[in-house]
Amino acid sequence: MLKCNNGISKIKHINLQGDIVKIGACLPEADFTQYEKEDPVLFSYLPEDDSVKSYFLAVYEALKQSGLEPRKMDSTDHIAVCIADRKMNLINYVDQYAPFLKKAKTETGFDDQLYFDLIKGKKLGKTTPFNDNESINHYVSRNLRITGPQLSVATACASGNNAIGEAFFKIQNGYIDIAIAGGAYNLDLNSMLGFTRIGALTVNPDPETACCPFDARRDGFVMGSGCGVVILESLESAVKRGANILGEIVGYGYFSDAYRPTDPDPEATISTATIQACLKMAGVNPEDVGYINAHGTSTKMNDLTETIAIKNTFKDYAYKIPISSTKSMIGHSIMAAAAIEAIVCLKSIQEGVIHPTRNWKERDSALDLDYVADGPREVKMDYALSNSFGFGGQNTSVLFARYK
Repeated sequence: MLKCNNGISKIKHINLQGDIVKIGACLPEADFTQYEKEDPVLFSYLPEDDSVKSYFLAVYEALKQSGLEPRKMDSTDHIAVCIADRKMNLINYVDQYAPFLKKAKTETGFDDQLYFDLIKGKKLGKTTPFNDNESINHYVSRNLRITGPQLSVATACASGNNAIGEAFFKIQNGYIDIAIAGGAYNLDLNSMLGFTRIGALTVNPDPETACCPFDARRDGFVMGSGCGVVILESLESAVKRGANILGEIVGYGYFSDAYRPTDPDPEATISTATIQACLKMAGVNPEDVGYINAHGTSTKMNDLTETIAIKNTFKDYAYKIPISSTKSMIGHSIMAAAAIEAIVCLKSIQEGVIHPTRNWKERDSALDLDYVADGPREVKMDYALSNSFGFGGQNTSVLFARYK
């Protein structure tokens, strides 16, 4: 990301026809060879769904970095799995079943028995939705033998922040000690159809220039895929086991616009309140925030209202805070976006450097803040704010801090 490389390309694994948008940031194909060597027992069974398999690698890597080994614990009641995700839609299998539906059509209607006879014994691609329907939360709990609570939130683009925030609350209130939290999402035919139809996606077919958050040329977001996972833990638990603490969560704000299903409140009233509540919980002054990882979707209204919310909260200081959009390089991975951006915030605090907003070139007169267009920037900071504002008026902010 510091090199500002583009992760967006033309979609090849889905048969997209007509006016459906055909670019996105897709999950790379995962190679499990090394993982199977590292832990042959853990990786002896993998679900059929390629998405869930890839998501599990993020969980595995997070656990490995944290030094947490649930399978070696006597009890895991105190560990929660809180990864925002959603089931793959069955529309992805329409191409495989359509020929059989056509053959079973008769002059008088549809022959159910003939249809089932035709598909009987046929291996129709991946059978996950029918025979191996498992969420990443359940798979992680079962595979790692974690008996604590599971929680999967579905609050659109704010899901990753909500999963992290709600896990934070559970730890803060003493309900659990540890949480495997984050978000996971893989773009599919259903999402490409839906977001194209409501006009949320860019109509620019060029993967290199299509995603340009806060730029005057922005006309919609680019779909993305991914998974971000963090290990949250109470300070007492982390210190006791000698964990390498990467940072702290000190604030969480979450309110709803009560406005339109797909449009943000143009006055940014509630998104402003969300950021303010997050800072208030942390007991942090606006001037202490050194970086904002923006929701930054590259849509006309989202980028505008987020800018308004930042100005409302930070006043004159808003013009001094560096703001950048991770989505400018990897698209908008919906339920996974905020979780990936949480990791970006933690890395930014640790390394004292922030990534730029890719493709920011042309100033919009209404968007006049510092969107970091000039390449990676060294910024010493103790606090980084992550905003995620989703459909349905879901407004979330999480404040990350340097561990002292």
